[in-house]
Amino acid sequence: HTTGYVPDPAGAEAFESRLPHPTLAEAAPDLVRSEPREAHLWPALLKCSPKWKRGSQGSVGSCVGWGASLGVDLIAACDIVHRNQPEMWSGRTVESSLYGFSRVEARGQTSNRGGDGSTGFHAAKSIRDFGALHYGVDYGGTVIPEKDKQGRDREWGRDGVPDSLEPFAKLRRCSEVTLATTFEEAAAAIGNGYPVIVCSGVGFSMTRDDQGFCSPGPTWHHCMIFAAVRYGKRPGLLCMNSWGDSNTKGKHYPHDIPPAVANCSFWVDASVCTRMLSGRDSYVYAGYSGFQVTKIPDWTGGVL
Repeated sequence: HTTGYVPDPAGAEAFESRLPHPTLAEAAPDLVRSEPREAHLWPALLKCSPKWKRGSQGSVGSCVGWGASLGVDLIAACDIVHRNQPEMWSGRTVESSLYGFSRVEARGQTSNRGGDGSTGFHAAKSIRDFGALHYGVDYGGTVIPEKDKQGRDREWGRDGVPDSLEPFAKLRRCSEVTLATTFEEAAAAIGNGYPVIVCSGVGFSMTRDDQGFCSPGPTWHHCMIFAAVRYGKRPGLLCMNSWGDSNTKGKHYPHDIPPAVANCSFWVDASVCTRMLSGRDSYVYAGYSGFQVTKIPDWTGGVL
């Protein structure tokens, strides 16, 4: 499978140093102090987009664009369903828009012919400063279709987002970005309706155990999404991948998780989550109206 995360520790540190609120505790202290709850964010997404399915980045190293775009979609869905924001569902975010911005415009370049891949902090800068586009929306006579995503990832990853579309993207910017560096920080964000775009070199086995977890395995320089949290006897986060359907095998938790989510996800133990986040290039994006304490329905009632 293709990955596409290109670690840049020096660049990540420099970006972090310029953030007004580098950590979630500084950006949203009320979120960190909120009561822990076992929360799943994907139900809001499926409520807004009942036919949603993950799709695949294919042979392009565009995982950062795919991770960031799913993060934006989950935030928008939680804005609508749980935060009662007066916005309409705009449709699925164009993965190429955040991938292209992260490789070209966010770096102050006009093109990037350095192969595939990007970073977590460039994606964070992209959604904060440049915004995102959506499939099926009429942008001054241009409607971006869902077909040929790999071709678009390659083109926009090389040449950036077309200039004519940039003003429209700026209308869909997240107001703030901040790091998640531990399981506890990520869990607090998810428990309030904010997923974590996680970039790391930790890879996994492709088989879930009897509780739905995958164990850490080979190195993947990859970007994925943390989109649910569980506590109880075995705390962890649900990780959503960008390799299409059925990229892992084994049992699911919960057993009735919808196929669209089950086929692209697995659970990660809390200690492994902290290991992934310790690279300090995994971000939480605020909604279009900033961070808000949000009561996401408790998934299990603490029965595990």
